[in-house]
Amino acid sequence: MRIRSINYFVIFTISLAIFSTSAIADEKTKGDGIKWLKYEEGLKTASKEGKYLFVDFYTNWCGYCKKMDKETFTNKEVINLINKNFVAVKVNAESKDPIGLPEGTSDGVKLARSFGVTGYPTYWFMEPNGTKINKLPGYAPAEKFLPILKYIGEGHYKSKSFQEYVEGAKSK
Repeated sequence: MRIRSINYFVIFTISLAIFSTSAIADEKTKGDGIKWLKYEEGLKTASKEGKYLFVDFYTNWCGYCKKMDKETFTNKEVINLINKNFVAVKVNAESKDPIGLPEGTSDGVKLARSFGVTGYPTYWFMEPNGTKINKLPGYAPAEKFLPILKYIGEGHYKSKSFQEYVEGAKSK
């Protein structure tokens, strides 16, 4: 009898985990949050809308990726800046699911490798035409992430270094 109740508990726990995960995945694409797209759709949208591309390379097991999703990417100012100035894309760097690119089919593993991603999370900023601007590896709390989003999203990177930008912002 005890084994049967343990089995029911295990089944219940696994079911709960599965439903919770799918609800979280659905939540990423609706509501007032960041509007995440798949890579191939993001490239087309960025080019069409003339917006910068923001690419989040993550893995399912990465604790800091989850922390970014939970803390930084739920910050209202971060959400507003990303949705205003960028087309946001998430790429699972361990996925073998096909990604259609202009030069042929790829997957998350190959794409992450082509961007030189060696740790997670890693974020790449790109121009609307797909030209790479720069990458940001690791976790960043909202207060440290916001100046980077403004620096790139407002085009300051074209005329000054990040150091100059930060120093200029402090003097205002």
